[in-house]
Amino acid sequence: MTPEEFLSSNTTNFYWGIAAFLVFTMGLYRLGLSHVVTAIDAREKKLAGELKASEEAYARAKKVQADVDAKFAAAESRINELMDKARKDAEALKDQMVEKGRHEIEASRVRSLRDIEAARHNAVIAVRDGIAEIAMVVASKIVESRLDAPKQEELVAHAIDSFEARHNANAGPAGKA
Repeated sequence: MTPEEFLSSNTTNFYWGIAAFLVFTMGLYRLGLSHVVTAIDAREKKLAGELKASEEAYARAKKVQADVDAKFAAAESRINELMDKARKDAEALKDQMVEKGRHEIEASRVRSLRDIEAARHNAVIAVRDGIAEIAMVVASKIVESRLDAPKQEELVAHAIDSFEARHNANAGPAGKA
């Protein structure tokens, strides 16, 4: 069979096949394809809405992230300021305490010098009193006995020895330092 013979004998079947295909396609479109197209359109709208919502959420998240970063930077700056202030306060307190220590040391030194001067003054007075007492004892002994020079020297030495013995006895063990 040649192709022309095949076409002439099957032309009717060909037209009926095309008609059946068109009827089937129309029926399929009316019954099922329209539902599929509607479902695809609904799904597309839903996805578009979700995409828009996710973009909005992303934009909000970016804004929140920027706010958090700004607050974090501000907090970090504040912490640095507080640390600097604390360092300055600690330095000032240290300087104040050092100065207070210096004043206390100076006051203690002045008190010690005053005590030393008072003790020296008391010692000078005691020595003067002792010398005066010795001189009085010696003078009274000389006047009483009208002795010659060797006897006078012996009396002065004896008076000094008795004064030292009395002085050591009055001062006690603490005074012999």
